[in-house]
Amino acid sequence: MKLKAEWQCGADDPGALRVLVGRDVDREGAIASPDDDTVWARPPEQFQLRLGDVLVRRIYRPSASGGMILAAVRQCDLPAVAADSLLVLRPRDNRSARELGFALRFLRTPVAQILLDGTVSRMRDSVLVDRKALDQLVVPQPDQALADALEELEAAKIRLRQWQTQADEILDSVFLDQTPAVARARVIDSGRTLRLRVEAAALLDDLGHTVRTRFPYPIAARWRTAHALQSAGPSREAYGAILDVTEILLCYAALVTLALAREAGIHLGAAKELQTKLQRGRSGPGLGEWIAILTETATSKQFRSLPTTHPLSDLRGLLANSVVEKARQRLTARRNDQAHMRHVDLIALPDAIRDATRDLNVVIEAARFLTDWPLVQVTTVRRDTLTKISRVEYRELMGDHPAVPITTAEHNEGDLEIDSLYLRGPDQRLHLLRPYLIGRDCPICRTWSSFHVDRVPTSTVVIKSLEHGHTVEDPALLNTLKIVGLT
Repeated sequence: MKLKAEWQCGADDPGALRVLVGRDVDREGAIASPDDDTVWARPPEQFQLRLGDVLVRRIYRPSASGGMILAAVRQCDLPAVAADSLLVLRPRDNRSARELGFALRFLRTPVAQILLDGTVSRMRDSVLVDRKALDQLVVPQPDQALADALEELEAAKIRLRQWQTQADEILDSVFLDQTPAVARARVIDSGRTLRLRVEAAALLDDLGHTVRTRFPYPIAARWRTAHALQSAGPSREAYGAILDVTEILLCYAALVTLALAREAGIHLGAAKELQTKLQRGRSGPGLGEWIAILTETATSKQFRSLPTTHPLSDLRGLLANSVVEKARQRLTARRNDQAHMRHVDLIALPDAIRDATRDLNVVIEAARFLTDWPLVQVTTVRRDTLTKISRVEYRELMGDHPAVPITTAEHNEGDLEIDSLYLRGPDQRLHLLRPYLIGRDCPICRTWSSFHVDRVPTSTVVIKSLEHGHTVEDPALLNTLKIVGLT
């Protein structure tokens, strides 16, 4: 809007509207508060801004870290009008807040700057945005999965800003007390929760802490044992525990892959080989079988049609990276040496533990996606047949201890099994893992444990715990294994 002289007025005049200019919009997406230089006017009603209008600086200096400078009008910015140094974009009524937020984020990026580069005018070191070119700019829109991920990240960003605001308030309050001693006591007391939050957040940069608290229980429990043994100094037990973590990590990933592949109707050649070994009944599957399953998953064309949000997409990438695969190969070689009694010399043990730990960390880092797919055990299901909604209670078995509180949620699935293990996706959908992964109390150590099928001798099934290796017979699984093609 080009401001006419007869429209100008004072801030206190009836019907006065603030005139927003280019400098009022900053790169952070905020509109500055009025100041002594603010111009006020009474233009016709059609020029008034509305809540949600987007203001774009017509002239700005390009930045390597950003694109256009713009901001959405908030309620606190009204009533106002925009001067001709700002372009006004009015979102369509059918656009959701999520879509609008994504569009604004895109326009602030260097990508938008590059797309507009051929249509904007250059004035020395500044850019003049053309309204027609801006109207013709194609703005991408996210799919549901990307939109959800961005929304979660934005929520985390807002939470962090709230913590920063709390810290600033505590710091500024120092000057309100009469003595330094009183100020110190109050700052320590007021900031205690904030400091604990920061310390807890900082722990997430520690891979070991992440595994112990956010990885599936079978892996986290093995990691805890390895960490405890290493803390006592180099030993054969500590070295063996590191290799155990490797095997259980790959075992868990392979078992989940088998369950999800069956759910998706994908047939794995490695699953057929596993069936043959189980039918022989002499020895159970080991590291070789788990690696074969994961390797086929990484290379098979059958998985390419799956959506990128499917958990199998993450599992496919576990061994696809050459650095991760080489680390896995070295760990496998160490495991094979152990199995064939080619033990590490005591003098070389510290170096072997160091190298094995480094390789294990590489593989664990590649498996961080497992934190996004919690292992859960359903404990109660109450189905409402009229609404077709189930009220489900389950235990989220993430971290190094199986004693966890009950969580309640609503699900549309009507065929959930009590006591069975599931993988819960970001969309809250539950993927059945039985009979590849089974959860129950171990009759030997009396602790809750997860089991996989180890052998199928005549007329029974032997299952083996991932956490401690105890074996249990369960002939009731025979029919189930036939259904899924494992016998």
